[in-house]
Amino acid sequence: MKFENKNLKTIYDILNETVNEKQTVFSEQPTPLSEEEKAQFSDSINRYSETVDAMVTKRNLEEMVAGVSKMVETAERMIGESQNEMLDKVAEKRRLNMVTAAVNELKKAATEVVINERKMEAALNDIGEGLNKYF
Repeated sequence: MKFENKNLKTIYDILNETVNEKQTVFSEQPTPLSEEEKAQFSDSINRYSETVDAMVTKRNLEEMVAGVSKMVETAERMIGESQNEMLDKVAEKRRLNMVTAAVNELKKAATEVVINERKMEAALNDIGEGLNKYF
């Protein structure tokens, strides 16, 4: 019994092709760096710490969220102490519940931002250590 397949020859040719005949996406050799590109790279390496400082800002996000939260708590107390009509109190309470829910979302988002900033800072430090070994 002889195995015959019309694609068998193609498969055989692929398996036996020589290195010179192979064509890949990366078959072109990279062009050597020009002096200008080398100078730009050197400048960017020298400014790496400035780049990291610009990317990882110390914004005291926790303090900002705490301030907003305290403002909402104060507003809530003021509304509770107000002497407005009953209908106004119901409407104010609804609005205040929406604001409180938004503050909770702000706290969650701020926590995520802080976590991601720490991850980004760790990655930038790893990159800096890697570049420092070579340059």
